[in-house]
Amino acid sequence: MAFPHATRTSAFVAGLSLSAPLTLLAILNTSGLLGVGIADPQVVAFFVIYALLTGSVFVLDVRSFVPKQLKTRIPLVYFPTDQAGMDFLISVFGRILIWVAGVVAGVGMLVPLWYFLQKQ
Repeated sequence: MAFPHATRTSAFVAGLSLSAPLTLLAILNTSGLLGVGIADPQVVAFFVIYALLTGSVFVLDVRSFVPKQLKTRIPLVYFPTDQAGMDFLISVFGRILIWVAGVVAGVGMLVPLWYFLQKQ
């Protein structure tokens, strides 16, 4: 089975799918509707592993750990030496920024719920 390619959409969805459940868990815990919070060690471990896996597959892309565009003459040294290398780094950095936008969107979607539960 081949790894999927990281795209802007997959980076946004990865950020959204990380922050929305965490925010919902925090809102339900502070409202007293759920006894498990985000400080619980098992919850922290789950979301750290989830963030690392989705980040490496859907944001950074597994193929970008040893890219041909950044290969130099020195073995095991990867650095942008031409325009293709710079374009590669800019595309990876762009996916990281879109991942951050997904995280912010996930939190922003649930802020009205937090406000509603605090008013009651």
